[in-house]
Amino acid sequence: MSIFLAAALTVLIEVPFLALCGYRQRDELAVAALTNLVTNLPLNLLFRLGVLPYRIPVILAAEALVVLAEYGIYALASGRSGKLFFLTLAANALSFGTGVILFGI
Repeated sequence: MSIFLAAALTVLIEVPFLALCGYRQRDELAVAALTNLVTNLPLNLLFRLGVLPYRIPVILAAEALVVLAEYGIYALASGRSGKLFFLTLAANALSFGTGVILFGI
């Protein structure tokens, strides 16, 4: 799968999920879409180029860092909250799980 398809699928999963959870303002959705592109594309490129080994512990650690980075950006845009952190974690788990189901690890 190309890194661009992976990024598109991530945006198509996470942005509607956040919208369903109450983040419906145009600015919030734009931040979510751009944030996912900014985190997803470089991460997948690092794996694709072999900079990061494609091993489950590394993948999970990288995904955890993505959750923290995305939450940080969302918190700057919308304010910090436990709910927002949980939703960021849930959105990433949903898109990661969907990718695993569709394409495997």
